[in-house]
Amino acid sequence: MRNSRGFTIIEVLVSITIVTIGLLAAAAMQTTAITANGTARDGTIGIQLAEEMVDRIRINAGITPQDYNGIDTNGACGGADPVLGDCTQWAARLVASGLPAARGQVSVSAVDAPLARTRTVNVTVTWGNGIPRTVTFTTIVETWAS
Repeated sequence: MRNSRGFTIIEVLVSITIVTIGLLAAAAMQTTAITANGTARDGTIGIQLAEEMVDRIRINAGITPQDYNGIDTNGACGGADPVLGDCTQWAARLVASGLPAARGQVSVSAVDAPLARTRTVNVTVTWGNGIPRTVTFTTIVETWAS
């Protein structure tokens, strides 16, 4: 076998094994990337929904942002307008968002904090079947006289 040319069957099998392992690793990486992309998309939707409610409070609350305290879209929306309308519309947006088992909650500080004529507002959006995911948007809203 002095001047033999080409590859032996063992060399071919080893190279095929190495290429197969590389392709399987690339396929697993794609699956992980697709899953992470979906998780990031859901997080973005959750943040947008929380920001939407904060904007509603800023625009509609006037001198009484504390009226929004205790909103929970799992229960029936209560209160008077504009709180009732904002809660009902936000609950509908949460359902339409595509987030599984989406729930929105609002808490507003009862005292002027951290400054006079301000309230600290926390808006939380929770979703997910199995492992729940949560985003909380916290901001300070100035009360203003109409």
